Amino acid sequence: MRKLISILTLSLLFTTASLFAQNSGYNIKVKLQDSQDTSLLLVSYYGNTNQIKDTAYLHNGTYDFKGKEALKGGIYLVVFQNKQYFEMIVDKEQHFSMETDPADPVNKMKVKNSKDNDAFYEYMLAINKLGRKDKKLNEEYKAAEGDKTKQDELKEKIKVVNEEVKSLKLDFIDKHEGSLFANVLLASKEPDVPTILPKKEDGSDDSTYIYRYFKEHFFDGFDFADERLLRTPIYASKIKRYFTKILVQRPDSLIKESIAIIEKAKPNKETYKYCIWYFTYVSETSQIMGMDEVFVALGKKYYLTGEAYWVNDKVLSRMTKRINTLDKILIGKKAPNMIMQDTLLNLRGLHDVVADYTIVIFWDPDCGHCKHEIHELEPWYKENGEKYNTKIYGVCTDTNMVKWKGKIKEYKIQDWINVDGPRSLTPNYHDLYDIISTPTIYLLDKNKNILAKRLSWNQTTEFIKREYENALKKKNE
Repeated sequence: MRKLISILTLSLLFTTASLFAQNSGYNIKVKLQDSQDTSLLLVSYYGNTNQIKDTAYLHNGTYDFKGKEALKGGIYLVVFQNKQYFEMIVDKEQHFSMETDPADPVNKMKVKNSKDNDAFYEYMLAINKLGRKDKKLNEEYKAAEGDKTKQDELKEKIKVVNEEVKSLKLDFIDKHEGSLFANVLLASKEPDVPTILPKKEDGSDDSTYIYRYFKEHFFDGFDFADERLLRTPIYASKIKRYFTKILVQRPDSLIKESIAIIEKAKPNKETYKYCIWYFTYVSETSQIMGMDEVFVALGKKYYLTGEAYWVNDKVLSRMTKRINTLDKILIGKKAPNMIMQDTLLNLRGLHDVVADYTIVIFWDPDCGHCKHEIHELEPWYKENGEKYNTKIYGVCTDTNMVKWKGKIKEYKIQDWINVDGPRSLTPNYHDLYDIISTPTIYLLDKNKNILAKRLSWNQTTEFIKREYENALKKKNE
């Protein structure tokens, strides 16, 4: 009896150990028909980038991806040496095998021990079939140009195919609720916009309703805190589209919507981190004037309060300096004063300039683009400076006074308020005005508030003209 118990106990221990080994880490076997590749890459999506996670080498006809730690859930790519690839679902099931033909991976795919990938490829086969049908109908539609009856008939058939695609997605979501790919399909859904517009109080159609409805329902079904979605193509692309294409590109609107998304992503550390990084990065590097206001607002809320837990002291120091610099030169704020020496070594203060509009231009005598901008700006200034009550405060970035004076004469800009940046009583102009390159142009109003910045010469003059005409119109109302 004791021997029997010992054997049973030993058997149970071996079984448990075997199950534990099977369920820990990952082991994904890939077999390719007629492939000469010596190795394959396992690649993960992450935001809008790809990350190599593993390499498998050919051994006895099989490529074996294997690791002691489980992979994080997402859609992964198995990449061939010719850069072609097929996708697979990696979630709870991480011990499975896949066999296919590299020339036709979807149609020839065979999956073992992965219900997620069985369902995924069943869906892919069906959606590809509908895609081919849709393509054929659209080609026939174009070929039938001039035959309205035929085109109307084809249009109806295309509608039927589109409905079949919708039904296929909804069926998958219903059958596989909570699975990774079901969540991907949910997240990728487009809002069904109503075709009938509501009426405004005056009885006319509310033409803004479609936009408002689309915006309000754009993220229906999108789980911002599902970390798995971050490792699929949908997470980053949909957020980017919303931020850059759907939202009105005004700082107040972008700040509000960015914070709303970040807070929805907060329950998960990875999605929270990604959303904070994405919105601050995009707003800091944007070429759209005024977007630095978004960067400053998000930076203050998340970086300067310690919420960006992943950044080290060096990065945080850089971010803090950048946020504080840009915060002082946002559009609408009073421009920092500069007191610098002119060509006669007299001190000239920016805030002492009396004008309705002040153009502040930072330029370098050796800068070819500066020469071009000045040559275009100067004739306009001579002709229109008095009309628009405009002055130019030109800050030279070179310490060589002989060279500086020579360029003033050459460019015929003696009528500017010319000052030398390095000869200053006020803090370094690079830090005050975030001068990274030349030329850099700021436009100030009569109170020295920043109207616009980082403009070209023609943008500057057009801005002045528009502001002047708007002020004149308002005065005459």
